[in-house]
Parts: sequence; structure tokens; C-alpha cells
Amino acid sequence: MPFGDGTGSRGKGRGLGRGRGLGMGRGRTLGLSTRGNSEQTAVITIDSKKCTGCGTCISVCPTGALSIVNEKAKLDQLRCRNCRACVAACPTGAIT
Repeated sequence: MPFGDGTGSRGKGRGLGRGRGLGMGRGRTLGLSTRGNSEQTAVITIDSKKCTGCGTCISVCPTGALSIVNEKAKLDQLRCRNCRACVAACPTGAIT
């Protein structure tokens, strides 16, 4: 009977990675993502003077990182994956 870490009853199976679901096989991490690596320095910013609060950016954001607060767009940096879809969608150029 396999244990939760991917090992079997005799300790076999660790390190195989393939077919182990979310276990600790080869190439697996403890839920850490490599998408936000340190080489990526570009950060999405919102110019509140240009923002009209139209909500176009919210409708294109795949992670739901944008919201409207006090009639202006607000970005949740923790949810943002820097896909820049909001930058392309913003009609006033408030998001860079």
C-alpha cells in the first residue's frame, strides 16, 4: 500500500516522478513556483490618474488579480502572474 509521499511499503517508488500525482517525485517541489523567478523585474503598475475604472482589465485577467476600489483599478501582486493581458486591454494606457 503506497504512502502519501509516493513510497510503497518497501520504500520503492520515490524519485520516479511520473504517475505519482502530486507526490515528491523527481522534479517536484513543495508547491513553489518557478514562474516568479528573480530575473523577472518587470512589475505591473497602475497610474491612478489615467485609470477611469472601466473594468476592462478585470475581464481579461486570467488570475483575478485586478479589482475596482474607489472607482480605480487595484492590482493584487500576489495573484498577478505578469501575463500583461491587462496592459494590452487597458483603453487609457493606465496599466504599464
